[in-house]
Amino acid sequence: MMRISEQLRKFIFWTLDFIKGSKIKRHYSAIKSHMECIDLLKVKKDQETLLVRLLNHAVETTTFYKEYKTTSITDFPVVNKELIKKNTTGFQSRRYSHKKQFSVATSGSTGASFIVQQDYNKRYRNVADILYFSELAGFQLGYRLFYLRFWSMFQKKNRLQSFFQNICPIDVFDLSPDMIQRIILRLQKDKSNKGMLGYASSFDKICNYLASKNAAQIKCNLRSVIGISERLNPKTKEMMAKYFGVQMVSRYSNAENGMIAQQPLGKEYFKINTASYFVEILHFNQNTRMRHGELGRIVITDLFNYNTPIIRYDTGDIGIMDTVQEHSGARLVLKKVEGRKMDMIRNTSGEILSTSILLLINKYEEVLERQIIQKTHNQYVFKLKLKDQAFERETVFKDEFKGYLGEDAIITIEYVTAIPLLASGKQQAIINEVGMDT
Repeated sequence: MMRISEQLRKFIFWTLDFIKGSKIKRHYSAIKSHMECIDLLKVKKDQETLLVRLLNHAVETTTFYKEYKTTSITDFPVVNKELIKKNTTGFQSRRYSHKKQFSVATSGSTGASFIVQQDYNKRYRNVADILYFSELAGFQLGYRLFYLRFWSMFQKKNRLQSFFQNICPIDVFDLSPDMIQRIILRLQKDKSNKGMLGYASSFDKICNYLASKNAAQIKCNLRSVIGISERLNPKTKEMMAKYFGVQMVSRYSNAENGMIAQQPLGKEYFKINTASYFVEILHFNQNTRMRHGELGRIVITDLFNYNTPIIRYDTGDIGIMDTVQEHSGARLVLKKVEGRKMDMIRNTSGEILSTSILLLINKYEEVLERQIIQKTHNQYVFKLKLKDQAFERETVFKDEFKGYLGEDAIITIEYVTAIPLLASGKQQAIINEVGMDT
């Protein structure tokens, strides 16, 4: 049940939006109507209408797309971050160049920062996307949000913003045992309904800490937990349910576009935000679509950024598309989101391995944190942080992974006190120093 203060925040939010013309509310209603429509043929038709409208706009108002006189998405080129950065003005719509804009930027954790200009209608759409998908995960507007990220990399909110948005910022760069204990105490003392949002690896650390203390379930009115930016370990979902009594989900999003897909409660696949994006899975070396169930590049078209139309954008991530049976037909979903292409490794025969290989380490309970680095085509380094000093199953561990990497794999284990974080505060579980195109 919502507290009075939570209801008040929700009322203030929607009242201010109403005064400004219900811009967010209209988007929210459209998203909800689209995502919950049981007529999947209508869903597809509505998305195609949005797509054609965007393609026409891009052709008519940008220099980069002006030569593509077509409404077929497959006739458009696949673009990436570097191409857009080199040709910023070419991607910007001349209809919006003198209008009020909103800048969004990636953290630059795996390279230079990338800035995209959005029109304010796109901004309102993003807010509505987040509101709708947060509700699916159990979070209501007005609840307190414990937000775990590397805050020094981002502009901090002022006290007035934090009050109205009810955000409690937690810097993951200092997730020491003492810090985790303070977070848990704060969760327990705070009687409000609340949610948690943050890097998946942050929840790994919280759960490992609670496991080390043999903790009982924590009663703290936690209603929602969403992992972002990193692959969410199913074991972490189980542990969050055990210690907090809440179903955790993973969200697939990025800074330059927004809320792309999210796991439904109790599911491992990702429901695609078809209300706001058109998603494709393409071959690694060709711009052709993969069949359902096959691993490929995640390429998206943002249906609402008219300031900077982003069509067939290679996110740098890898995933698998499939279908789930729903109502009158099969709905497309992302069966897996495997992480960035640069974070994938190959076995000694050159075959790409799923990041699910990391899950094999879970049964080694003596391992708290892990990182796999591919040095050459057959040399691999496993960095392991252990509960205790000795790893008695080291030989068994190496033998098991040779079965996946190849019998000629040279495996080295380095024992570390911690896995270093990226500049963004994220933890990179897999590093490929060889490259994926060899």
